[in-house]
Amino acid sequence: MTGEEFKQRFMPYSGRMYAVALSLTCDGQEAEDAVQDAYLRLWTRRDTLPRMDNAEAYCVTLVKHVCYDRLRSRHLTIDSNGIETMRKAAQTDTAEEVEAKDHAAIMRRCMASLPETARLLVVMRDVNGLGYDEIAQATGLGLTNIRVTLSRARKTLREQFNAIINYGNK
Repeated sequence: MTGEEFKQRFMPYSGRMYAVALSLTCDGQEAEDAVQDAYLRLWTRRDTLPRMDNAEAYCVTLVKHVCYDRLRSRHLTIDSNGIETMRKAAQTDTAEEVEAKDHAAIMRRCMASLPETARLLVVMRDVNGLGYDEIAQATGLGLTNIRVTLSRARKTLREQFNAIINYGNK
């Protein structure tokens, strides 16, 4: 089959092929690509194509199959990537949640080991977000005393927390 015969036989159906591809893909660019793929398949098989009574039906069926193949391959790619991403996200979220819960439990144990005044000041300042003046009013302690006690309590908490976290890593 010559190029001219090919054009006369199959090119008149490009509009119908595009409409079918567009209805299946819902994307103009994807539909154009599917039609081009269908024409490429027709051209490469032009000498072995069977004698057909209805070339339009053959072209429409071919473009449907091309669209299904493209959608299927795209769907499998998206699914496999999406599933892997979801697995990693679930593992990361779960690992982060477990680690955060462990760290919170460790911090609670460390806080429990502090003297009562130091623990109260840490809770008021770092947990509840009260200002130094508010803490001074509530406790009757001086600002310098509050700052020094908080500094020592934070240092003790940091050392205890790091010692527990890094246990066995030395």
